[in-house]
Amino acid sequence: MNDVNQILNERLVDARKAAHCINLPLYLLSHPKERQRIGVPHYRVGKMIRFKVSELMAWMQAQGEKSDA
Repeated sequence: MNDVNQILNERLVDARKAAHCINLPLYLLSHPKERQRIGVPHYRVGKMIRFKVSELMAWMQAQGEKSDA
């Protein structure tokens, strides 16, 4: 139950902050076709796109493992 609360309480960040946190070019997170092409986890909040840093970190790690295989 505690894990669920932690996930729900995690702050959503915009593309600029997310790109800075995971050291990716901003266009990969801000352009819909790029997000879809590389499979970035994101949330639509109204017309805005937001990200959870923990999910992006896990996604980046999974991408690294794919390229190592």
